[in-house]
Amino acid sequence: MRRLLHGPVVVDVAHRGRGVARGLFTLAVEAAAARADAVVAFIESTNRPSWRVHMDGFGMRPLGEYVVDGRTYSAVAAAVRAPGGA
Repeated sequence: MRRLLHGPVVVDVAHRGRGVARGLFTLAVEAAAARADAVVAFIESTNRPSWRVHMDGFGMRPLGEYVVDGRTYSAVAAAVRAPGGA
């Protein structure tokens, strides 16, 4: 499986809720369509707002967890469809 890493993304408080993250994710998926099967991101497990954006907003699914320096992260992914694909 070919993968494209997405992020990290931090949206300034003044611009949250305006579709900035959604626009970046959409562009990443469009850019990945010709060269990847999935877009993958990494979320620190304690970052619940990011988890909601990636899972609920972008439809990504968890792949697994890992720990670095005592902090737990999740790898998440969304399938990429080729332009014109179903």
